[in-house]
Amino acid sequence: MAFASKLVLVSLLLVVFLMINIKPSLSQSTQQLIEKICRSTEDYGFCRRTFEAHLKSPNANIVDLTQITLEVATDHATKTHEFIRQTLETTRDPALKNALSECENAYGLIMHAFELAVVSFFFGDYKNIEKEERITPRTEASCEASLYTPPNKQKHILDERSREMRIFIGMSLVSAQELVRSKLKSAPVPAPAPLFVTSPSKASVFH
Repeated sequence: MAFASKLVLVSLLLVVFLMINIKPSLSQSTQQLIEKICRSTEDYGFCRRTFEAHLKSPNANIVDLTQITLEVATDHATKTHEFIRQTLETTRDPALKNALSECENAYGLIMHAFELAVVSFFFGDYKNIEKEERITPRTEASCEASLYTPPNKQKHILDERSREMRIFIGMSLVSAQELVRSKLKSAPVPAPAPLFVTSPSKASVFH
């Protein structure tokens, strides 16, 4: 009898566990958006897992996805900037120190760019998001270039962080472009202006 009770309890716990951990399937439109954004990055799987880890709804639209990209990009840039600062404090290699100083400046600019993009996003100024982010690919590349310039001996120190930053930048730029495109499509078409024809006797309006 006790064994049967335990078996029932275990079965119930298993059902509860499965209910908690089963995620609802993404809607077709959400999947298509994620597919389009992630196919443009250098690591499709990483991009998709990032979205899935941060989605609050299986029916996320392009606004939701853009917000995710801004959040992860800003967070990653901030953490990488802090890592660079901490590494600079303990580095004795002059060449690496110079390169890391370049990267500290670069990631400071990337942080600032994404912070401005976040402000534009929350004010609904979607066209400005991409403008603010436009410098980030080139700025991140300048950091990598400085680390790969001889005679650096620890050029791989930021490899994984740089790779992830490139992916987040790509995700954010593409989602911002899609966001603007979607808003242009949904914008109401203005009615044609009435045509005024003036005659010597009176003005008539043709619609």
